[in-house]
Amino acid sequence: MPTQNPHRTVGLCTSSKVYNTLTELKQLEGHRTAKLVALLAQHLVSQGLLSDHEVMQMLDQVVD
Repeated sequence: MPTQNPHRTVGLCTSSKVYNTLTELKQLEGHRTAKLVALLAQHLVSQGLLSDHEVMQMLDQVVD
């Protein structure tokens, strides 16, 4: 039975928390991946590490 919160498992490294969360429920895998990438992009823009224009350029590469 899925836990719905696999990232809360004690002792996991960050990469395992992310991987387990994204792959635990296959029907939500694409949605969860897109949501994580969206949150990461927004955070990077708000921190000044990427510009909105740079994110748009990456998205252009994704849809081409």
